[in-house]
Amino acid sequence: MIDSSPAPRPSSATAPLRPGARAKPLLDRLLEVRELPPGIGLVAVVAFFSLQTGNFWSPQTMTAISTVASTIAIVSVGVTMLMISGEFDLSVGQNFAFTPIVWAILFVSNGVNEWLALVVALACSASVGLVNGLVTTLFGIPSFITTLGMFFVLEGLNNLLISGHQLIMFNPSAAMSALGGRIGATPFYMPIIWMGGIAAAFAFALTNLRYGNWTFATGGKVGPAKAMGVPTRMVKRTNFVLCAFFAGLAGCMQFAYIKGVTQGQGQNYELLAITAAVLGGTSLFGGSGTILGSVIGAFLLATIQIGLVLIGVPGSFYVTFIGVMLVIVVIANVRLGRFGSSQA
Repeated sequence: MIDSSPAPRPSSATAPLRPGARAKPLLDRLLEVRELPPGIGLVAVVAFFSLQTGNFWSPQTMTAISTVASTIAIVSVGVTMLMISGEFDLSVGQNFAFTPIVWAILFVSNGVNEWLALVVALACSASVGLVNGLVTTLFGIPSFITTLGMFFVLEGLNNLLISGHQLIMFNPSAAMSALGGRIGATPFYMPIIWMGGIAAAFAFALTNLRYGNWTFATGGKVGPAKAMGVPTRMVKRTNFVLCAFFAGLAGCMQFAYIKGVTQGQGQNYELLAITAAVLGGTSLFGGSGTILGSVIGAFLLATIQIGLVLIGVPGSFYVTFIGVMLVIVVIANVRLGRFGSSQA
């Protein structure tokens, strides 16, 4: 009698390799984990500065690193989403200052309700992203040019609004405590809580929601994505709005933490956010990236910044060091085959 039942399928653990195929070496599999290199870099940097200075683990240092890293990370979440969809926003640094300036003018200078003023300021921030997205997608202008133009527009507006002065909030308020207040008796402040929630939400969205798939598809192969029905223009516009919104929100958090805002407080934040994303494994050409990697990259940048101050290195060296590190990381990722133009 012939047994007609189907043969059992081999499990993934025991399935034979295809002819000519070889199992990947462990090192290659580890290199595919995008969060691993920045994670190793962060551990190495922490170890280095711990050996170089005795007060690296002091409460003051933990406060400085966590607050700087949190604001960079929040901006980098939006930047990462936008970069994965194949676009850039060079105006986030000016938006980082513009939004709290609007909030402070309404709330501190004109007595508008603090929550209403915050909503209006964040709406202004999001509208900046909407303009960037509409101009880029409707007119086919590279986002590099669109957002560079917005950079100068916001720089002029910031100068016009406060004319080089500093807006200071002397009295504590509920909104400022919620955005920048201290967390109990710990050395940490509210931005780190906000960062954790935002990063977790968008990490989940990227890997589990349809919008995350649309974002990857939009930045990977635009032609096939459109053919499959992905609304690529809507995806890019939404990510422009998210990017601008998070830049403004992070700026308001810094204002709430330091109780003051100047037109220059977001200086270099666009470059720091992009660098954090690239350090975390986000491709410059779109189609790939991780939120967790960007957060690790932000903590790496903040640790280097504060650590260099602790060991007495001039602050001007920090930007130079970050620039060199960015180029090295991009070269390494290109050599590993992670970065490459994938546009249709």
